[in-house]
Amino acid sequence: MKNKLILALFLLSAFAGSRCLGYAIGGSHWTKNRTVVMHLSLPPKTTPGTFIDGSADLTASAEDALNIWNQYLVHMRFVVDRNSLLPAAEYDGDTSVTIASTFYGQSFGSNTLAVTLVTPSFANPDIMDEADVIFNSARTYNSYPGPLRSDVGLDFHRIALHEFGHVIGLDHPDEAQPKQFVAAIMNSTVSDIDQLQADDIAGGQFIYSSGPNYQPSFPAPNLVNLSTRALVGTGEGVLIGGFIVQGSQPATVILRALGNSLRAVGLGNTLHDPLMVLRDSSNNIIQTSDDWISNTNPSAPANYHLDPPNSRESAILATLNPGSYTFVVQAFDNHDGDLTGTTVIELYDLHTTGGRAGNISSRGQVVSGNDVLIGGFIVGGSQAKEVVVRALGPSLAASNVANPLSDPTLELRDAAGNLVDSNDNWGNHPKAPQIQSENFAPTKPAESALQDTLPPGNYTAVVRGAGSATGIGLVEIYDLSPPPN
Repeated sequence: MKNKLILALFLLSAFAGSRCLGYAIGGSHWTKNRTVVMHLSLPPKTTPGTFIDGSADLTASAEDALNIWNQYLVHMRFVVDRNSLLPAAEYDGDTSVTIASTFYGQSFGSNTLAVTLVTPSFANPDIMDEADVIFNSARTYNSYPGPLRSDVGLDFHRIALHEFGHVIGLDHPDEAQPKQFVAAIMNSTVSDIDQLQADDIAGGQFIYSSGPNYQPSFPAPNLVNLSTRALVGTGEGVLIGGFIVQGSQPATVILRALGNSLRAVGLGNTLHDPLMVLRDSSNNIIQTSDDWISNTNPSAPANYHLDPPNSRESAILATLNPGSYTFVVQAFDNHDGDLTGTTVIELYDLHTTGGRAGNISSRGQVVSGNDVLIGGFIVGGSQAKEVVVRALGPSLAASNVANPLSDPTLELRDAAGNLVDSNDNWGNHPKAPQIQSENFAPTKPAESALQDTLPPGNYTAVVRGAGSATGIGLVEIYDLSPPPN
């Protein structure tokens, strides 16, 4: 991949010229309807008090600059990851905002305030993969409106407005060919202009004023956003998700496989480049997704505000007839030996059709620490729902799994991390007779199962190995409410 380096130069020169519109468009832009997650990793203010404009710190000033751009963008929007845990890196598919003495090993020029490194997609150079912003830490910053001042430091806010214009896909009009003599925050020299000008706004709207319509999804009183987190490896160590479309009508779903963006919530050793394959019950391939921005229709998940945060992650939108489906997640082989890492797979039922996607199961490695097998789900609607959750291991040997988890344990926790229920051997659960009468009893006594009536909210099912056992495990979540007709 090749970066396009965009420099914002600090030159205190008076602006002169005619006021004709002349915004300059860069070489690439975001997929329409993209939600661009800006991972802000900026230092806190080291002196007491706020900046001149009231901003508490550089992060607050940057966030305000992003919100100003958002007012004028229809088919793209910024969201902010404040005080991000994501380490800034080139070519990682994430957009980071940092302040440093160099930018990825290169020196800032003597007059350079910040740089924006735009990386286009390898598959389609017109589409952005990432756009990292690095501010020069050798400068002293404040945040204030009005003319530039030499006594208080540089105005970080106007520099941020300029750099985030590059993230949108704008270039310097005063360096275009032919040069455009316009009043614009996007000119290459910092000046007394402290807000977006008509030319800047027109440039952003030229790129993002048109695009596919955003689509609604409809909450329903059943399980939604079923997900699993596990360590993905090779061979038996790939992550396999399964689900059933219930009822007599199709269900429209979005499947996602997340990797690198998980670092923003503090997870290490994430899968850098997940590859997802969706198959039907006859093992026929329905769709495949590597980098979701390289899909045939990359805006499809973005239209529902469900585009993955990272450009290298995977997403599939599909309308599926009733039946059983599996989706396999593994590393895309870039021939660099990087084939393992923690991944989250997600199933979103959009409820735009009459069917229901439910009864998700996920098979993956159970190791230790962060690498246990975790199934997540949301009870939607306003009524409590009865569910059965199972953790299988020994019975997987019948499916020719060479290293099944010998003794899985199961914990069910709510959104606050409180323990709702737990089980080791399923026959010891208080509702074991009911689980058996409903035909949900595991086939091996060492496997785990529990049944609970849960109020609406978020839940996780955590599968571990008893006595630090490791191996391949299966977590299953069953919705006991009647399926649609």
